[in-house]
Amino acid sequence: MSGHLSEERLADVLDGGGGPEAREHAATCRACGARLEAARAALALVLQTEVPEPPALYWEALRRNVGRRIDEEGRRRANRSRLLVFATAAAVVLGVSIGRAPEEPAPAPALPAWSALPPADEDSGLAGLSVLAAETDLAAWNAGRGLGAFVAELSEEESQTLVEALRTDPAGVEL
Repeated sequence: MSGHLSEERLADVLDGGGGPEAREHAATCRACGARLEAARAALALVLQTEVPEPPALYWEALRRNVGRRIDEEGRRRANRSRLLVFATAAAVVLGVSIGRAPEEPAPAPALPAWSALPPADEDSGLAGLSVLAAETDLAAWNAGRGLGAFVAELSEEESQTLVEALRTDPAGVEL
């Protein structure tokens, strides 16, 4: 055997076990033998000591305290279980929300420049308006009352002229 006996093996030898190697080492090694004798003396002293029996009140208090602690531990475990469920759910929600890239709205496609009015060289209505302007006094229009007031004040004959001018293409083609 190499080295000295461990505390566990020394306790086994003290109890009468430990195997033949350990017992032989304790008998031949001065240091381990001294430790074994000190342990035997301490055990003998402990066995000689009388310990009085605690009163019944002590045992009742011990029983209540142990019962209370068992109940508290059960509640703590139940609370831990609930907390674990909530923490797991929160972690899942957080993981899903962090893992997903924020959705950005798709950029609106660029629209080409557009106007409700056709280009001046293609607008057949301009020729009709120029005819109307040549035949009509535009003073009321120029007074700032607007196109609506101007058109509303046209006579029946002027309105017909305007309609026909708007329906005719500048090239003289009916639309």
